[in-house]
Amino acid sequence: MQSSEPPLSRADSSVNTEVTKNTSAQPSNGITEDPTEIASIDADLPPDAKNATNTSTLSNIDGSSNIAGADSDKTPGPSDTPQKKYVSGDDLYRRSSQYQTWSFSSKELHEQKKHANEKGRNAALKLFDTARSAMMTEKPDIFTAHGNQLTSDILELISFEEEQKYLQFFGSQIVQICSHFKMPTQVKATAISFFRRFYLVNSVMEYRPRNILYTAVFLAAKSENYFISIETFCSRIPKTKPEDILGLEFIILSSLKFTLLVHHAFRPLYGFFLDFQSLLLHPSPVMYDVNVDTIGQLYDKAKRWLNDHALLSDAPFLFTPPQIALAALYDSDKRITDRYLRLKFLKETSENNEASQTPVQPEKEHFDLIVKTIRRCIKITKEETHTSREESTKIDEKCFFALNPQKLLKRRAKALQGDS
Repeated sequence: MQSSEPPLSRADSSVNTEVTKNTSAQPSNGITEDPTEIASIDADLPPDAKNATNTSTLSNIDGSSNIAGADSDKTPGPSDTPQKKYVSGDDLYRRSSQYQTWSFSSKELHEQKKHANEKGRNAALKLFDTARSAMMTEKPDIFTAHGNQLTSDILELISFEEEQKYLQFFGSQIVQICSHFKMPTQVKATAISFFRRFYLVNSVMEYRPRNILYTAVFLAAKSENYFISIETFCSRIPKTKPEDILGLEFIILSSLKFTLLVHHAFRPLYGFFLDFQSLLLHPSPVMYDVNVDTIGQLYDKAKRWLNDHALLSDAPFLFTPPQIALAALYDSDKRITDRYLRLKFLKETSENNEASQTPVQPEKEHFDLIVKTIRRCIKITKEETHTSREESTKIDEKCFFALNPQKLLKRRAKALQGDS
C-alpha cells in the first residue's frame, strides 16, 4: 500500500534532500520543457514536499524551506515586488496521475506486490471452500469416505516468487503480440504498463494473465489512438471472442483507477537527444570525436535499451521517465553522457578543464545525486527475472486450478474412487 510520503521516483531511499532550481534563477513565467528538470529530483521527499512544490520550488540543497511568502509576519517593503509563479516540468509531473498513483519506493513496491499475492491466496482459498461446500451437497458419499483427503491442502497456491516469474513471462508475451499486430512502440509500452499496474492490485489467482493481456493490449491501442476493430483484433488471436476482450475492459479500467495516460521514457529521451546536440556541438564541438551521427547512434542504442530492459522492469514504478531516459543514455555510452551531465550541471566548458574548475558545492551535490540515481536505475532495470516456458506452464496449471477449484476436487475425487 502506498504511504503518505510523496513517492516521486524513489531513486534512493537513503537520500533526504530535494534538489530543484531556485525560482530566482528562472524566467519570470512560462513552462519549461527541459528534460533534465525531472531527472534532477531527489527520490525521497519530506512528507509535505508535495504541497510545498505546488506553491513554490525549494532551492536549498539541504532541504530547508525557501518558500516565497512562508513568513506570514513579514511586512512587504517598498522594494518588494510580487513574483509570478514559475511552473517547472517537475511541478507538472507531480500533478500527474502516474506520480500520484503509480510511483513507489522500493519498499512500498515490494509490499504492494506482497499484498496482491496474499489477497490472491485468500481469494483462492475462499473459492475452494465454496466449491467444496457445493460438492459436499451434491456428492455427500464421497466426503463420507474421503473427506479428510479433499481439503484445501490439495490446492497448490502460487508463491510470491512464482507470481513474479509468471507475470514476467506474460509481459514478454505482450511484446510478441504487439509485434504480431505491428503496433507502434508507444502502444506496446502502454500495454505493458497497463498489465503490470493491473497486477499490482490484483493477483494471478484472481484473474488469469492469459485473459488479461489481450484486453490490456486492446485498451492500450485505443488509449494511444491506434485504431483496430475488436473483430479484426480477435480474428487474429486463436480461441478468442470479442466478448472475452470487452468483458474485462471495465475490470481493468477500475483496477487502473481510470488512469490511462502513461508517461514513457521515449519522449524525454528524444528531448535529451536534442539537448545533447545543443550542448556538445554548439557553438563548437566539445568532444573531438562526437558529431551529429555519433549522438544519433547513441539515441538509437538508448531506444533499444529502453525496449530491451526498461519496459518489463520495475523502473517505471520507481523512477521518473527522464531519469530512466538518462539511465539508458548513460549505460549506452557513459563517456558522452557523463560529459553532457558535467556541462549541464557543473557548467564545465572544455574537455580537459575538469581539474582547473572547482564546482560550487550545491552544484556538485546536485550532480552526484543525479549520477547516483542514474546508476541505481540501471542496476534495478537490469535485475531481470528469467522464466522458461516449462516453468511458466507449471505455474499456469496452479493458476488454472486456483481459479477452478471444482475441477481440482472432481479430479481428486475420481482418483480416490479409482484407488478404492
